[in-house]
Amino acid sequence: MTLVNAEGVRHKHSYYLDADHEFGARAKSIADQAFDIMIEEMVNQPRSLQKRIGPSEMGIDCTRAILHKLARTPEPPRGPAWKPQVGTALHDQQERWFKKAASAGASEENRWLCEESVVVGQISGEDHTGSTDLFDTWGHAVGDWKFVGPSRLKHYRSKGPSNQYRTQAHLYGRGWDIEGFKVDLVMIFFIPRDGELSDSYVWSEPYNETIALNALARMNQLDGLQKAIGLEQALSLYPPCDDRFCNWCAPQNRVTQLQQTNPFARR
Repeated sequence: MTLVNAEGVRHKHSYYLDADHEFGARAKSIADQAFDIMIEEMVNQPRSLQKRIGPSEMGIDCTRAILHKLARTPEPPRGPAWKPQVGTALHDQQERWFKKAASAGASEENRWLCEESVVVGQISGEDHTGSTDLFDTWGHAVGDWKFVGPSRLKHYRSKGPSNQYRTQAHLYGRGWDIEGFKVDLVMIFFIPRDGELSDSYVWSEPYNETIALNALARMNQLDGLQKAIGLEQALSLYPPCDDRFCNWCAPQNRVTQLQQTNPFARR
């Protein structure tokens, strides 16, 4: 087995190949092209190309990330993210299952509304929408799917959802409320990517419009700031966050750490 790099394709990538036989070169060529198709679809998905901030991002703690999203700055370059693609595929599956459960003639006809777009509020006078995973018209509840690995599942069981996820749920709740639906509950279903369904963790709390309004107020304040003084000046007011997964701050954090340990590091 050998770690190889793809050649003659649109997207550079590497993978492990076991092909020590007479058709080894052909096997590598096929694998190169197969992975290239996968990556091409991943990087050109609507979510990958989205620049406008959505409800799933309005609760992000990092102010610099919010400023970049409000300014519609292109995302920093990074490799293709496979785990989100698994989540997208599972979301598609859930949509099929719940639409079937709510189809005409079914015992729960019209109960479940899936992947409906709702307006959650306005930023600088412009409507902002989001696609909600699930709304239960009988239980008056918003449902959001999160497909996570073992370590994150353990974390959420212990700590509950992040502020980002919690805010997202209440923004969706506000969207359904604006649409005229009664909203009592917001729920997040943390379902294992690797594990059994019985390992799932479901978080819930009563819908609270104030959480959604506070997030929208923050978006409007920061959007007004970056438009008034410019993005670079606005960014200078906020230090990089310490989240090692932050697309906007993590590279800067690594440079800072390098400089602290190596006085000859590039400044």
